[in-house]
Amino acid sequence: MLRIFFSAIIALSVMPACAGPDINVGELHEYIQPTQNTLAKRINNSGDATAFVRVSVEEMVFSGKTYSEKKQDFDALINGIGTGLISSPARLIIPVKSMQVNRLVVIGDRSQERYYRVRYIPVIPDDSQEFGLNKEESEKYNNDINAGLTVLTGFGTVVTVLPSAAHFDTKISNTNGRLHIRNQGNASIVIRSLTECDKDLVNCSSVTHHQLRPGMDLERPVSSGKVWQYTLREGTKETHLTSGNTNL
Repeated sequence: MLRIFFSAIIALSVMPACAGPDINVGELHEYIQPTQNTLAKRINNSGDATAFVRVSVEEMVFSGKTYSEKKQDFDALINGIGTGLISSPARLIIPVKSMQVNRLVVIGDRSQERYYRVRYIPVIPDDSQEFGLNKEESEKYNNDINAGLTVLTGFGTVVTVLPSAAHFDTKISNTNGRLHIRNQGNASIVIRSLTECDKDLVNCSSVTHHQLRPGMDLERPVSSGKVWQYTLREGTKETHLTSGNTNL
């Protein structure tokens, strides 16, 4: 869960924080299903100043457990050329205690699954043309924000675009003291609320969530008298499962 911090420190001495925007982007992991071409994200501003937000989208290219970010040709994508994900609009103006909808639109080939990092970055406008402000409005906003110490916090979300012909093939085994979950399909599965409990399901560990891309595995030890509880999500289908060993 990437959080990007931008500090605008204008005062010569530390002063109490002035009013500022405070955005919430909702889920940090989103999935565009095979039958969908768009995703609508609601971006809320619970702060005390208008939020001016830039939206950036880059493709995540995985190699094993690592990845690199690939810049997109937005001019081509807007004209329907190439494959990628575009933000509409690319900039948001969100009034105080209000909300705006940001639409993410899939363009091009969907024969395989793709992944994108979408960043929502609040900024202090330094160009009155970027957000359509006139000179007086831009200067007033800058003066208000820069009156004290203001921290603008941005968020990075991950969007998984499933292939149009998604095929789910999840293999789950519980042998040799190990819980083994393998994704043999061509689309990501999600293991939600994974927790280890005693056989009476009273004492449980903290829950974790895992996205398994095609070809990925998840393993956990199975202890005597313990079980693993979790929810398997394949596309929009959810299955609640229990695996383990209740023998003492």
